[in-house]
Amino acid sequence: MGKTSIQRRFVLLDANIVAGYYLPESLESVQAKKRIKNIIDAVRNGGTLEVLLFIPNLCIPEVFAVFAKYGFAIWERSVKRNLPKGIKKTRYKEIRENFRSDLHRGSLLQPIELNRYHILAADLISPVDANFEYYRNRQNRKTKRYKKMMGAADHTIIGMGINLSKIHGRNNFAILTADRRLADILTRANSVNKNTAKRLGLVKTAQELGLEYGANIYPYVINLANATKNELRRFFGVWPLPMKPINKKLMSSLSPSDCQLLSELRRKLGIGRDSLPYTDNFELICREFERIKGQAVDRNAAWRAIGRVEKKGKKNTENIKHSEQQTFF
Repeated sequence: MGKTSIQRRFVLLDANIVAGYYLPESLESVQAKKRIKNIIDAVRNGGTLEVLLFIPNLCIPEVFAVFAKYGFAIWERSVKRNLPKGIKKTRYKEIRENFRSDLHRGSLLQPIELNRYHILAADLISPVDANFEYYRNRQNRKTKRYKKMMGAADHTIIGMGINLSKIHGRNNFAILTADRRLADILTRANSVNKNTAKRLGLVKTAQELGLEYGANIYPYVINLANATKNELRRFFGVWPLPMKPINKKLMSSLSPSDCQLLSELRRKLGIGRDSLPYTDNFELICREFERIKGQAVDRNAAWRAIGRVEKKGKKNTENIKHSEQQTFF
């Protein structure tokens, strides 16, 4: 069992969480603020080199528009609610410059140009959006609820995600957002039955794009406002993401406390020890260990360490039972 290669993760960032990273007051979800900061800072600081950050080019002016809103439109409803006095000109200029710098030559954020496949793939989500009549506000079910479809930009972002998911593999790609409606509709698209899919023209559209219609045609989506830690851990491998580079020198000699930590991580995962070799679950354990310790671990040494701790624990349990039996008799 040797060292495994790092698995790339590709994420497409929605405009709301990008704006929320540079201007946290614009993002209402406290959870989403913390999470997008962890993700982008981990990539920026070199702690998570395997994650690539994509941003649709059509989202770039949206992000700049959010900055402008908080810089000048203090009369706007969301500004009054989140930051009544808006932001000062010096901060406005600084935020714009930081965002522009991170976009320059894809130094941190890699812009994705819109192409014809993204536009055509939007036809795989817009009929779903229209058909299932989602509501933005569901708090008071007694009042009449205002129906509202997503905008063309959201449909196009999902269309872009469909294309990128095909290129990079569904298990390696996700759209990150804090927009509940976008996340819910995209999740719902995964469970449309075949008859409804045919009626909505989804099967035919998929064929025209050279795709086979099915649940896997839609990209994985993570709503940073309400995703569970396990959901984030399953996609990224570890959570939270490490903020500094891991020492690449392999740990092959593990201390008793290191061995105990590996065993605890195995128990938290809930997977039997005999089911771990050469699996993604074992890699999750090792990567979480590396995040905590800040140093890479030899996979063979990790496997042996888990075995030593758990076999010792089993032996101690058997000795206790034997001792109790002797005392009884």
